[in-house]
Amino acid sequence: MRSLIAALLPALLLTGCASTTDVATRYTSDGSFPKQDQLLLVAHTPEGSVRETWELTCRDIFSSDSLTILLSHQELPLWYEGGKQRILHWAQETGVDRILVVELTHLLIDAAEPPQPVNQLNAMNQTPGSLPPTWEVGIGGDLRKADIPEALRQHGAELINAEGNPIWTGVATTHEANNMAVIAKSQCQALRKTLREQGYL
Repeated sequence: MRSLIAALLPALLLTGCASTTDVATRYTSDGSFPKQDQLLLVAHTPEGSVRETWELTCRDIFSSDSLTILLSHQELPLWYEGGKQRILHWAQETGVDRILVVELTHLLIDAAEPPQPVNQLNAMNQTPGSLPPTWEVGIGGDLRKADIPEALRQHGAELINAEGNPIWTGVATTHEANNMAVIAKSQCQALRKTLREQGYL
């Protein structure tokens, strides 16, 4: 029995460290985009605590000796009110030419309250005053919670330059529940791997 446990332990440890997010690439630009030494991470959500947790968790995953990570909630605390143009204006002024945006608006329901039965997820039961996103990344539409299996979380992601031109877009499908830090870690590990493989980081 001990030999069986000893044989399975390394496999279990590796499984625990692996990302549970799959990233599907939807678009890559034909243009030339040399690597940059700075990257702004943007969690697109009106919920400040979700934005902060996601960005702080992902900073350590993306940062390296050759890449400085900047966080939108620190650099532009109120960027959401100004929308995408405010971020682009800031990026152009500061010389940051890479911005990674992940759409987390759909995590509002999951982060704010326990999951509800599907028949209760309708507009009549939504929290009054919920803020819709003020701008959209160019990933071609919304992903509705009703279209997604209960165990999955799908979020659009887009790497853009300071002019707002898309360099790469995709969808991250995460096999996690309601822990924001775990979701962020899984997503960012998978996104970093994908963007590195495509030569953008």
